[in-house]
Amino acid sequence: RFSHPLVKVLKSMQNEAAKNRAIEAIEAIEEWIDKSENSVAYRLAHWRDLTAAQGDLKIATESSSHFMAFVSNKAIHNRKKFAEQLRESIKKTNFESINFLKSIHDMVSTMHSPCLRLELLQFILGLDNRYSVAHVARSVELAA
Repeated sequence: RFSHPLVKVLKSMQNEAAKNRAIEAIEAIEEWIDKSENSVAYRLAHWRDLTAAQGDLKIATESSSHFMAFVSNKAIHNRKKFAEQLRESIKKTNFESINFLKSIHDMVSTMHSPCLRLELLQFILGLDNRYSVAHVARSVELAA
């Protein structure tokens, strides 16, 4: 059964699923960061798994994951920033207003090649992996 993404986003906000999923997402990102900061091999294995999933599952992404972001610390930096933004968004809202959606929209609008971050936003908002950054941004705009 198909449900419009706007309905999914609003439903996840209404029943506090978005808040609970956001907390889970922060924990997942922090776990990834902890493992990645000490292991280039871990980052490269994650990059390989991510690119395989993008090809096999036709996961909606704006572009494929950039290899150099995982070799360097760029992926770690982006994910740390995302976790911080998400944590601040949770602190600033009671999930009954549009503030959380506005902060999500601000995050999405600055993303260049989000893969894990996009997957986590899809998870938080109750969307599946068919929704690209543009779709997520538009759904959040409409809901806000």
